[in-house]
Amino acid sequence: MKIFVDSQGNWQEYQEWHDEVAMDEPDRFTIVEVDGLPSNMISPKFINGEFVDAYVEVSAEEIQAKEAAQVASEYEAKFKALDDEIIRAEVIDKDTEYANELRQQREALQLEFMTKRGKL
Repeated sequence: MKIFVDSQGNWQEYQEWHDEVAMDEPDRFTIVEVDGLPSNMISPKFINGEFVDAYVEVSAEEIQAKEAAQVASEYEAKFKALDDEIIRAEVIDKDTEYANELRQQREALQLEFMTKRGKL
């Protein structure tokens, strides 16, 4: 059995006029031989030689975890930069006043991070 597939994975059963379309635009359309058609899929797509569900349900927990990981990653770089600067101020420059200012900035950043994370 043949199907007519576009570049996004949308498909339909083959009809003769599809040959001309596939020849005119081979980058966008192809004709593929398949063993059978799916019968129990929600909006199936044909991608990489197989039928897949186009609708993928993502749970609220997965979305929240992804957002939390993104926020943590964003702040991780800021924390590292401040920590490195604190070490440089204390060890290399022996500037405790500047190091204390940086610690206060880090505490404020930590509060900002916890607040943002708590809203997720």
